[in-house]
Amino acid sequence: MEAEGMSPRYLTLGPNGAIAEIELNRELATLLSRLPDDPALYFDLGEPHVMIPIEHLVNARARERGIINANRHMLVAANGKAKRKPLSVRPLENGLWLVVDGNSTLLNARHSKWRVIPCCVG
Repeated sequence: MEAEGMSPRYLTLGPNGAIAEIELNRELATLLSRLPDDPALYFDLGEPHVMIPIEHLVNARARERGIINANRHMLVAANGKAKRKPLSVRPLENGLWLVVDGNSTLLNARHSKWRVIPCCVG
């Protein structure tokens, strides 16, 4: 369990294809608004999707600018405008899923301590 004030740790795909656990940059985390754990505020849930626990998802990448932009877009979506599509994922081994599209959105959900997030399996 992460202590108060610490950035979330998460699984990511390393350059060699191995899964590693890393921590979200603390300075970056201070720039992000916390988002209430209610995916319906941010996502268009009209298309087929599954709700996958956050801890079962593996980030393919983490780009600082993308994470900040995703936070802003999610705040706009929560106000009823431009809802996002669910994350695109593909299965890995051991019950894990690789995020193909939506990595920055996932990192915002991790930062906000969500339990699950809508995903389209491809």
